[in-house]
Amino acid sequence: MGILLRTPYRDPDIAIDLGTALTRIASGSLSRVVVPTRVAGRPVMRSGAIADTGAAVELLHPLLSRVRKFGVLRPHAVACAPSDATDEELDTLRECVAKAGAATVIIVPEILAAAIGAGMDVSSRYAGMIVDIGEGITECAVIRSGTIIEKNAARVGCSDLRRHVMQAVMSMTRLHVPDAEAERMMREAGVAVKKGSLRILFSGCSGLPHAHGSLSIPGQRIHEEMEPVIAGITGVVSSLLGSLTPSVSCQVIDSGICLSGGGALLRGMRIHLEKLTGIPVTSPARPLDSVVAGAREMLPVMSLVKRQMRKLH
Repeated sequence: MGILLRTPYRDPDIAIDLGTALTRIASGSLSRVVVPTRVAGRPVMRSGAIADTGAAVELLHPLLSRVRKFGVLRPHAVACAPSDATDEELDTLRECVAKAGAATVIIVPEILAAAIGAGMDVSSRYAGMIVDIGEGITECAVIRSGTIIEKNAARVGCSDLRRHVMQAVMSMTRLHVPDAEAERMMREAGVAVKKGSLRILFSGCSGLPHAHGSLSIPGQRIHEEMEPVIAGITGVVSSLLGSLTPSVSCQVIDSGICLSGGGALLRGMRIHLEKLTGIPVTSPARPLDSVVAGAREMLPVMSLVKRQMRKLH
């Protein structure tokens, strides 16, 4: 970090959400860009952390090159990290973004960016709560006066739900369904118990020779397989709520819970959280974009912070 701070400073101009499944970038001059977080079939991330540094640099380099000023000056980056990230994970993220072409790198809490991007008034003196269910991590935080006052996270998310759907299908049919088909079934099953049956589309499946068309399986069985993961996700929320003081709890009850991330798109998740917590739950119009949208809004703030840091030195 000290090496990066010695670089002559210009305003940060790119926001980076390096997600487990998808990477999103945005800047003042560039529309949002979304790409899979994979390089030559290799996953870059695992449960919210960089698993392959070389692939991370290879993925980010062309994206950062697109926002070079005058085609020469390197961009300044705001990158988002999970609230439970270790020092090693933060250092790896910072180094990869720098090697990919950033002049400076400022790391901000992903959950704070999600709250801003979801439209929460994080500057309010009344506490509000954000829950972000991502591909590889579930985070929640209580924010008041621009500060995270309580937080909780667990490395569990939508990828775990898909994996359990695949396991259920394999145990019943000996079919291996691809990610896209498991995703479709997961969303159709949702959080609530699915009545009736679910169809497995054979396209892309392996395990049965010359298979065509579709096959029906009990929706209840898929839900049973997903239930432990759903309990793990909601347990992150319950644990945080249980740690709040009575006064903060009252403020959260009044302001409600904001739900973002891919998990917000799961059928029945919002209602399930409302029943579990007894607190109203809302979601932004584009929950998948909350983190990068919030990070983009933070760019001018980071510029001001950086200038103040220069004055102190």
